[in-house]
This record gives sequence, structure tokens and C-alpha cells, in this order.
Amino acid sequence: MDSSLCIKVLTAMQATPYEIPVTINTTVEDVIIETSKLLNIGPIARHLFGLRVVSVTDDNLWLSSSLFILYVKNEHHVYEYKLRYKMPDVKRLKSTDRYAYNFYFYQVKSDLLKSKVTGLCYDTYKRELIGLGVADMYRAILEEDKSRESVEQNYKQFMPKEVVKQHMFFLKKPVQETLKKIINNNTVDTHYVSIIKESYLEQFNSIAPNYLEEEYKAIYNEKSDSVNVTFRVNPFHSEMPGVRMCTENRKEWVHLAAIEDLCFLSTTDDGIVEISRRTGIPIHLKFANTSTMVSFITLLNGYYRLMVNWNFDLCASTNTPTLSKLKSIRSHGPISIMKSTSILKKKMSKKHGSFILRQSMKNHDNYVIDVCVNQSMKPMTYVIESKNGFYKIAGDNDIEYPSIWRLISNNKMSLNLIECIFPSDNAMNELLLCQNTNIKHVGNDDDEDKISGPHLINSDSIKLLKTICSPKKKIQSLMKVRVATWYKSKRNESTVVVKLFQDDVNISLHLMDLLSLSKRWSSVSSSAVVRLFGLCVDTPTALVSEYFTLGPLDVYLRTNKDKISFSNLVEAATYIATALWDMETACLVHGKIRCHKFVVAEHTRNSFIVKLTDPGIHKCYTSYDLYWIPTEFYNNIELARKSPQADIWAFSSTLWELFNYGILLPEIQNVDLFKKKFEKNIRMPKPDCSTDDIYHIMTECWDNDPFIRKKPQATLRDLRQIWLQIYASPQHEYTPLKKEEIYSDDVTCSDATIYYTSNYTIETFLDTVSSSFSGSETKSDFIDFNSNPDDRRSYQNETPILATNTSFNQFMEQLTSKEEIKNNMQSAMNCQQKTYQFNNATLSLHQVIGQGFYGVVLEGLLEYNDKKTKKVAVKHMKRSFQTEDFQREICIIEGLNHPNIVNIEGVLEEPNLMLVMEYIKFGSLSSYLRLHENELLEETNQLLKYSLDIAQGMKYLGSLNIIHRDLATRNILVASPTTVKISDFGLAQFLSDDKYYYLQTVRDLPLKWHAPEAILYGKFSTKTDIWAYGVLLFEIFSLGKEPNVVSKLEERLDVEKLIKVLLEGHRLQCPSCPPCTVDIYNRLMRPCWAYIAADRPSFAQLIDIIESLMIEN
Repeated sequence: MDSSLCIKVLTAMQATPYEIPVTINTTVEDVIIETSKLLNIGPIARHLFGLRVVSVTDDNLWLSSSLFILYVKNEHHVYEYKLRYKMPDVKRLKSTDRYAYNFYFYQVKSDLLKSKVTGLCYDTYKRELIGLGVADMYRAILEEDKSRESVEQNYKQFMPKEVVKQHMFFLKKPVQETLKKIINNNTVDTHYVSIIKESYLEQFNSIAPNYLEEEYKAIYNEKSDSVNVTFRVNPFHSEMPGVRMCTENRKEWVHLAAIEDLCFLSTTDDGIVEISRRTGIPIHLKFANTSTMVSFITLLNGYYRLMVNWNFDLCASTNTPTLSKLKSIRSHGPISIMKSTSILKKKMSKKHGSFILRQSMKNHDNYVIDVCVNQSMKPMTYVIESKNGFYKIAGDNDIEYPSIWRLISNNKMSLNLIECIFPSDNAMNELLLCQNTNIKHVGNDDDEDKISGPHLINSDSIKLLKTICSPKKKIQSLMKVRVATWYKSKRNESTVVVKLFQDDVNISLHLMDLLSLSKRWSSVSSSAVVRLFGLCVDTPTALVSEYFTLGPLDVYLRTNKDKISFSNLVEAATYIATALWDMETACLVHGKIRCHKFVVAEHTRNSFIVKLTDPGIHKCYTSYDLYWIPTEFYNNIELARKSPQADIWAFSSTLWELFNYGILLPEIQNVDLFKKKFEKNIRMPKPDCSTDDIYHIMTECWDNDPFIRKKPQATLRDLRQIWLQIYASPQHEYTPLKKEEIYSDDVTCSDATIYYTSNYTIETFLDTVSSSFSGSETKSDFIDFNSNPDDRRSYQNETPILATNTSFNQFMEQLTSKEEIKNNMQSAMNCQQKTYQFNNATLSLHQVIGQGFYGVVLEGLLEYNDKKTKKVAVKHMKRSFQTEDFQREICIIEGLNHPNIVNIEGVLEEPNLMLVMEYIKFGSLSSYLRLHENELLEETNQLLKYSLDIAQGMKYLGSLNIIHRDLATRNILVASPTTVKISDFGLAQFLSDDKYYYLQTVRDLPLKWHAPEAILYGKFSTKTDIWAYGVLLFEIFSLGKEPNVVSKLEERLDVEKLIKVLLEGHRLQCPSCPPCTVDIYNRLMRPCWAYIAADRPSFAQLIDIIESLMIEN
């Protein structure tokens, strides 16, 4: 990328725009931060600011902070930096950040002069506006050292255009007289500048209280009718704070929700937004275009973060990159030292070694560590400086670290750092700059929704009917469940569920538990929770609650599998998540979230509603409950009963049950082995009916680290987003793609593809559990999601490591013979049974995760002396290849250092030659393209970014005289949704002095990617890599299709016929548009296939072409 590429950013502070240098990786938030630095606006107040496109037609084209700035369709790349989110108390803004306060003053002044203050009647407030103009004239004299004569002569520059236009001939004299009077009554002192600005803003707020209110037009779906509506968003409106709506027909405003009442936002690709609220049904809006939709979403999201929860993005598709980074490194936001000290005192009593990591309040790039060294003293503070991706302690110029947590682990101060306090939502409350305690909460005042506690019900009004039996009891419950008729009055009766003690239970021992349960459960008001009507305290003592004829969810799923669609399951999942969130909001822990604890309230073609029942009163947990209990409670599982984090884990297991249609899990025979596997982050496999994104949610809730575990609100938001995509689709009903629909028969795997490839299914999992894990422990029958704590996933919306849709045996048969598989696997098994000393760490090897051209790849774990661990991929050489071949690959890759080439940890020489590489979580690009085909269909620039990463990596290899010779998407690894890396150097070679390499031995080569000279003469150069790169581009822009210029190319096709076809000019055709365009095909892809090698472009030229295409897009 040309380092001189800049965008222009306008501000209210100066007439000329700032020029901000950008690259293809620069986000909108990066631009906001860089502009804030130039204006000395700090890390706290900069969240009040936004960036919008300068447009003559629309002032509301605000950009999402996560958007790459060069992807914006803005021909001139001119933007405006503006304070977008209004603080209710401008004095608090002044005390928070005086530079932001000063900017706000100039912004208000600029908008007034340009008559851009919406809702302000300039004619009504002409006297006040003239007064403001005169006050600003006096300020200019004091602050800018301008003469009175100069200011009076240019008085129109201080008056709004509308005022000047209407009072042109009668304005000058009263302005001069008023200014003269002010000057005569006050001494010329710059001290008055601050007072003038404060008075100016107070007066402005009194005449324009709705300043910064934004208006949007959309189509609103109301009772199956579509109505054109206008929305206005103003959190501080005097009558309808938050979001209000006006239809074209009625011409009256209706209040929809306060910002505090919002839950989350879901979107579709065609401009539909669903607003979920605490009370009321979701609101569906259709915007004219996605730009307007994003502006609306970012407005609500920004206010929510600044008023309700600084730690949460309302919409997953417009996430805040810095928030995601803070979460990934477990850092607080820019809280104060006072807040940090308060947290340390409250949570740890300032215990020695307890510490907090927080973002600096003053410097956008720095972090701060506050650590307690003595309970009677203030915490010690260390400043961590960040520059070019490296971190160091301020004042220590010698040592830099690639990540904050490596610095914390290795720096000398780590002796004092024992226990980190991770950030919580409440810890960031002082960052809620827009929170307004004066506005009353707007909610539902329906008396029936108010919970006052359990009602007492006379047992005589209850007539017991049939007993509800569970088909397979895992534990003996203290209570039994019966259907009954409740006679509320002579003419009012209803069917209810009655929970009463078993006949052999001593009621006096458990009566207090029942009373406590009824009190807790009656405090929950939720559409996803079974309503508790009351409590019978006389004989029999019982709980009385709602009855639903369709019965328990697990039984219903098993008996009605053919009637339940995938969309039904997703909707049920949203109700399960709703119950979890409402429990959290009520500060309650269920302790028994299971599939059988839900009942089916309604099932129609387009609706599947489930509700959570109360946890009941049970004896102690048993080993069977381990499916639903997180690993941190394995030493004392009873503690899980009171843990909100345990409810999150149990929710995930319940979700797994749901998408397995209520499958009956077997008893756990070998408890110790079960615990051991789950403690190693090994999880149950993806259900056949689940999609990757749903399974991703399960794995996030199954995280061994309670802090990383996905929060209920975020879980519900993401599930609702999935459901909305289904609901808004033309078919409305769909099921996940089957294996054969996702993959072609020639699926291959890169050397370092890090997703587990086995024939592991639900059935094998169940067999394994019920048979005491009879198989060898060295071969995992689970899917492992373990990752290095230092390199945790950076963004919440990333996909997890997934199981491939091809069985391990099928996969291996495509690459090698059965005998070879046997030898390779036996060798790998021998390695798995041992641990090895590797540098300053111990290396243990686990299951096979892939097989490349030269070796088997195993999952490995490095454990350092300080107990830190890091997951790696370990390449073990096949016996059928010569050691010198593998050593050549190691020699090549060990000397490489580039962000787009897989990193090497080192080489283990004894007892076997093994290459230890970085662990890449998303797997090969070929599989990633197929898995995310729908998401990438219109993401041309994202595909160009992949192309750019590969070209930059290949340019680097060329500078070292290295050719890859096996460049294809199967050998490209996806490090993140925006970054890819080149891997598999099994065929790579150093070039000789004449810049060529000639094939020395006969071996199978991937002909589909080979240039004519390589096929005919075995002649390789950087130009043959260019040809392969062109084929790789075809794979990328066709989203993983096989590059068949001639069919059956790999199966010993007549080489003469192939060369004849290429000589005649036949090439791979242009992939369909989108995501490929004719421009991309003609300018980027096709030139790589010039028959004469010298006519092909270089990688440097290709990089320039890609960057040009990205800007044009």
C-alpha cells in the first residue's frame, strides 16, 4: 500500500481538513482515534465522536467504527469528524475532557452559523441568536487577540446565515452597540473566555434542546401492513426520550423505546433492522439502503454504550474494534486510578499481587497496570507503551514484547502480579458519559406485569388430576409433578401444574427451600419463563404454575422430530437464551438448566415457543450432571448451583440437546476421564442439524475460562440475528447444508490446517461416553477448542475452529494409500504417547489434525515453566519421504518472518524430526470459502484483501529467491476473517543463480496450478508461482470452486493435449459476479496466465493492481 495515501477529515476547529494516512487495514475507528490525537481529545471523550461522509444530499451518512475506511464508497475520501453523542450535562463534558468541550463549542458555533441546527426556529429566537453572535465576537477579541474594529467590520461571520438574511439592513448597529456595552462593562481578561463559552452553550441549549437529534425514514411493518414512517432518536427528549416514530398517515408521534429499554439489534443484508426491547414485541424496519441502516444502528449502539453498558455492542454486525480488543486482552476501559483502586479494594481487599489492566485515560496507545503490593498503601502503577504492535514498560527501552500478556508474564514486575481482576460491566460505569439520572425510565405500567411475590392459594381450590412422569429419570427428585384444575371462583377455572413433595419426603426438612424457591421464582417476569401463580402452604404444600399441554421439550423433540424445522429450533434457542438473560437480570441462578426443564408452549408452522420451568428442589448433583457443569466446579460440583457462569455452560449443553432433538445422553461410566477431557477444552461435537454459527455460540459458552464465556445478552443477540436471517429469507424455511452440499470430493488439507478431521459423530461420542472411553486416550474422540490464553480470539464475531464435514478415513484416502496411512498414523501414535523438551517448554502431542504433502500434522501443547501454555501445530515427517526433503523445507521456512507466512516456533530433532508451527484456528482458505460462501458473496474487497495478503507474502519469498511451487487455497491458512497466511513449503525450493529451478525427481505434482513450462520441462521460477497465483485467484473469487480448465487434469491426462489447449488461448473462465468482476478478471487474474513467462506480471505489480481495485470498490 502506498504510504502516502491519505484521506481528508474536516473538523469544526479549522477551515482546512486534516490529512490522515491510511492503509487497507485502517478502520473508521482508527481514523477517529488519529483525529482525536491531533485535537488532544483523550481516550474517554473520543467515544462521543463519529465519522460521517461529507455529502451534499445527506448529512446522516455515519460510518460503522469497524468498517475499513478504504472500503467506503466515497470518491473523494472526504469525511467529517463530529461530536455525535450528546452529553446531558455540558459541564460534565468540560470536567471530563476540556479539549472535547472546546471542540463542542466550535461545533455548535459552526452549526449555528451554517443554519444546520435542526428544530431551531431562527426567527423565533433571533434576539437570542444575535446575543450569541455578539458574545462570540467578544470571545474572539479576548481569545484570538482580534481588534474590535476588525470584529465589528466582519460581524456577519459571527451571525447565523438565516439571521443575516432576514435582518441584513438593521443588524450592524445594534450589534455594535451591544458589543460596546459588553466591553465597557468588563475588563479585557482572557479569564472571561471560559465563562463566555459556558454561557454560550447554556443559552444555546435553552433554545435548541434537541440539538444532535437525528431523523431517519424507513418502512415499518405493522399488522402485516407496510407504512412509511419517520424516526427520531433523542435520548433526552422532554416527553419521549429515546426513539419515537411518526407515520405519514397519522402525523402524530409515538414513543417506541428509551435507550435503556433496548436489548439488541439484528439486521439482514437487504436493510431490515429488528429492534428488540425489554417490553413489547420486536420492531421491524426496512431502510432504503444499508448506509442509512448502518447510520441508524451506530447511533443507537453508541448511545447504548454511553448510557447503559459500555461493555456491550447492541448489534454484532457493527461491533466496536477497540472494545473487542479490550475483551480479548482482558483489559478494562480507560477508567480512573480511583475507580481501579476501589475495585481492588472491594473485590480483593487490596490483597498482595492483585492487579488490574486498564486502558490509559490520557494516551490512546498506552495501557496501565495497577497492582497491590501492600494493603495499607496505594497500588503501584506501571504504564505500558504500545508502538507498532509491540509493548514495553515506560522507561524500559531494552525489552519489547509482541503482546501485553507476554510482557506481564516475562517482565520483572511479574513477580508482583499474581491475580488479575477481569473487567465487568459495572466496572465501566464511570465511562457512561451520556447517562442521565434525571430522566425517568419509560416502561410498561401494566399492573399484571408487576411482580409482588407469590400469591397464597387455598389447597381446597386445587383438584389434582394425572401425574406427569419423566420417561427416564436421572436422579430421584424430591418433588412430583401433577396436572390439576384450579377453581379460582365458581365461574373461573384453569388447568395448572402442581409441584408437591413426594410421599416419602419429610416436608419439614425442605419447607424453607420450597418457600425460598417460590419467592425467587415469583420475581421473574419473562416471556420465556413459566409463570408461577402461587403457593399452597396448607396440605398439600405445593407450587402452582402454568400448564402447557405439549409437555417437556426433550420428549416433544424426540417424538415430533419430523414436524420440527430448523427455523423452529433456532426460534426455540432464542427463547432459551431469553430465559437465561431474564434470570441474569433478576439476579437469579437457576442451577438446573436442562432441555427437560423447558416446556413447549406453542408449536405452529411459523412459531415454536418454549418456556423455562423452575429448578425444583433436588438432592445433590450426580455424575450425570457433568454434561451441564463447567470445569471450574469439578472439584466441588455443588458450588455450580449458585453460579451464573454455570448457568451459561448449562445453557450451551441445553442448546446442544435442542439441536440433537432431545437426545438421551448416556450415563458417564468413567467420570475421571470425562473430567480430564473436558478440562483439556475438549467438547461435544457439532450436532448434524446445527450450523457453524450456532455451534460457535455453543463453544463460546463452553469456554473453560468463565470470563471469556459468552454473556447471555450477547448470546441472545447473536441467536436473534441468525433467526432474523432465516425469517427474512425468501424461503423462510431452510435446513443446514449436508456434507455433500458443502464439499466436493477432492477436499484436501494444508499441513497446518487446524480443524480436527476424524469420523467423530454424535454416535461415536455417545458410544465413547457409555463405554468408559474404552478407546486409547491418545486418540481424542472429541473436538478440541483449546487455545493459548495469550492469543485468545480477538473479536467476538469470529468463527470457531470447526470439525470438517469429511470423515477422517475419507480424507486420508484421498491423499495416500491405506498402508501409508497405517504407517503414518502408527508413527504419530508413538509420538502422542510421549512429551518432549522444546526450548524452555515441554511439548506434548495430541490428536492428528491434518495431513499434507510431506507429513502428518498433530495438535501440540507447549507448557512453559511458569505454567503458561500455547497451542501449536506439529508436523511429523512421513516415513515414505527422505529426511533431506523435510530438512530442506525446515531450512526454508525457519528463516522466514512475514505477517502473511505461517510462523515457526522451532524444530524438534530428537527422537523424530518435527516442525513446530503456529496454530491457525480457522483452517484452510479452501474450506473457509466454502463454509462462508453466502457471507462472502458480495464481499469483493474482503476477497481482494486475501489476494493482497498472499501477494505480499509471495513478494517477500521472491526477494529471498524462494519459490513455493504449491500455491493453492488448500495451502493458505485463515488467521482471522481479514488475514490469511501462506503455509505448506513441502515443494518449495531455493532458486539458483539463473533464477530457475529444474525438477530433479519424478513426483506427483498439482498440475491444475502449474504453468506450461513447469509441465513440459520441469522448469520453475517466480513466474510459475505467478501462474499458480492466478489459479488461486480463481479459487478465491469463485468461492472455492475447482479450477478445471480441462477435466480430469490430475488423472494423467495427455500432456500434449493440455498444452495444445493452453496454446489455443483457453483459460479458466471469469467466475460469476458477484464477487468477481470483469475488471478483476481482466486486470488481475488473466495476466497471470500469459503463455510466455516473461509476459506475466510480478507480485509487486499485482499488489499495485489489487490496491487500486480495492480503492475503486
